[in-house]
Parts: sequence; C-alpha cells; structure tokens
Amino acid sequence: LNLKEMGKESWAMYLSGFKMIQEKYGELQWTDGDLCIRLPANNGDIVREGEVLRHCVGTYGKGHVNESTVIFFVRRYRRPERCYYTLCMDMRGEPKRNQLHGYGNERHGLNKQYPHSIPRKVLDFCDKWEREVLGKWYREQQRKMKEAKRA
Repeated sequence: LNLKEMGKESWAMYLSGFKMIQEKYGELQWTDGDLCIRLPANNGDIVREGEVLRHCVGTYGKGHVNESTVIFFVRRYRRPERCYYTLCMDMRGEPKRNQLHGYGNERHGLNKQYPHSIPRKVLDFCDKWEREVLGKWYREQQRKMKEAKRA
C-alpha cells in the first residue's frame, strides 16, 4: 500500500494502526532464550519480511492493522533483526493461527521446486507461545471484558 492508493487521511489512519497493534499486542512479544516473537513496527518491516523470505506477507499490512492477520516475526533471540519465520494470527475473537512460513513458504530452488519443512524447534516454540503466552493473555483479556461489563 502507498499514499497514492490511499489518500492522506486513510494513510495516516493506516500508520496509526501499526501503533495501536504495538500497544495492544506488545506484551505478547516473548522469548524462550533461543527464539523470540516480535511485532513489526511499521509496514516497511512487513514488506521487508516478504522480500527477504520470498513469501507474500509483504502484502499483509492491511490485514495486520485490521487484526485479521496480525503478523508476528519468529526470530533467533541473538539475531532479532534477521528474518527467520513469519507467524500470522487471526486476532478477531479467539486467536487462531492463519499461517507459519519461512523462506519461500518452505520451498527453495530457482523455481521453488525443492520442498523443505519447518524445523520441529520452530513449530514447538510457536505451539508453546500460543499455549503459554497468547492463551494466558487471551484469557486475561476475556476476564477484563467480563469485569468491565459488570461494572
């Protein structure tokens, strides 16, 4: 997305959406000491992720902002600036994993003709994060909403 396609007001709202996502989901950034979960700070981070990993996440900025495809970067803790895997979650309602992809959506070669699998370590890390961090966070959000309704 760019300013020419959106207009100034829409673009400003779009950019402020990244800040809102950071504020709302920032506490979900986490590490187990080896891998970590990070949020993109802006649309440029998402575009770069797609370019480096050669998958389509670079076009998901709008979904990130509207929470249908909130993007979390899975990184090596010691090198959080380097793209590794991309985890996309639908956060409208109970969180649900949309996708988890690494380089070329697990395909490589000149024509992406060679498949490779996501390492078990990455899958286990994402499962643990969903269970222990995201699940706990979501239950707490639900508790707060119920409390607010009673008040």
